[in-house]
Amino acid sequence: MEKRNFPKITAFAVLSLVCYPALRAQDPSVQTDSVTVSAVGDIMAHETQIAAALDAKTGRYEFGHVYTYVVDLLSKADITLGNIETTLPGKSYSGYPCFGAPDAFAQALKDAGFDLLNTANNHSCDKGKAGLVRTLDVLDTLGLLHIGTYRSEAEHLKSRVLSVERNGIRLAFLSYAYGTNGILVPQGTVVSLIDRGRMADELRLAHAQNPDFIVVLMHFGTEYRLDPDTSQIALVDFLFNEGADVVLCGHPHVLERYEMKDVLDRYGEGEGRLVIYSLGNFISHQAKPLRDGGIIFDFTLNRSVSESGDTTRSIGNVHYDPVWVFDRYEESTNRFLLIPVEQYINNYRPFDLPEASLRQMRFFDEDTRRRLK
Repeated sequence: MEKRNFPKITAFAVLSLVCYPALRAQDPSVQTDSVTVSAVGDIMAHETQIAAALDAKTGRYEFGHVYTYVVDLLSKADITLGNIETTLPGKSYSGYPCFGAPDAFAQALKDAGFDLLNTANNHSCDKGKAGLVRTLDVLDTLGLLHIGTYRSEAEHLKSRVLSVERNGIRLAFLSYAYGTNGILVPQGTVVSLIDRGRMADELRLAHAQNPDFIVVLMHFGTEYRLDPDTSQIALVDFLFNEGADVVLCGHPHVLERYEMKDVLDRYGEGEGRLVIYSLGNFISHQAKPLRDGGIIFDFTLNRSVSESGDTTRSIGNVHYDPVWVFDRYEESTNRFLLIPVEQYINNYRPFDLPEASLRQMRFFDEDTRRRLK
């Protein structure tokens, strides 16, 4: 793997990368390739969401309306990813505590612009072996990349490092979850669970494949806690030390901070690395304050090659768009809508929110910007 000569990340450098990308000097003798990534948190399917998606006349489910006003935000990146926290069992649909959604739930994600879904979470085994396997079958049929659960040990060994190439940049993805709510992982299948020895081995395997960046998706932490706990921070530092460049986390169902860290890993490579400790909920029917929205988290992965052949890699253009779940609870269908908060507040208003909903959305937005600033 080529040596990663990351620049030292100072406070001003972070400000420039995040807020003022145009300030960076462009050297015409250096060729830079970039990949843009958008990440969201937990994509949930509660009972109310499933019921609201059913067309009583046709008997068909339709979830696409949920994303009507955020499609442009989701589809603009080279790679858009999220954590699908439900199975696709084909029947016996249900919400909490054992999630299982119609296939149309995944179809709507594909149509909205998603490319990659993380399937390793505490609800991976909610519908047993048939549900775990069928979920992967449906995602394959839709052409959605996935990582975190596997039909067999052989498939796991073959696909545990997911390689994706965009714009000539090679990315390696890994995924881990803290557990499966006490449900035994079905015999023969694999859910990628947190184990430091295994994670170190798989990061070495990913590193040996010579990617430009290694991205790790984590499902862990303390539910509803607004700051990362010590175990989250320690485990992310471990991942960085073992060679990860970006760590994207979920499970707490509320947002937790993001930051750039200077880390020299076990290979003597790199410094500037990116973590967000919780992406929060994306779509759900968790209506309590701070659980009722999330963000679309954007960043750019850059690889620059000079005329002499020296290669440097960097992470820049880090920003986020808050999104809020509007529950039109008086409607029996098309009940849930994702609202792009900044656009709405800046007078892009295809409809008027009720005053109580507007206050709740503003509260979510103000808290998000205060804590993620």
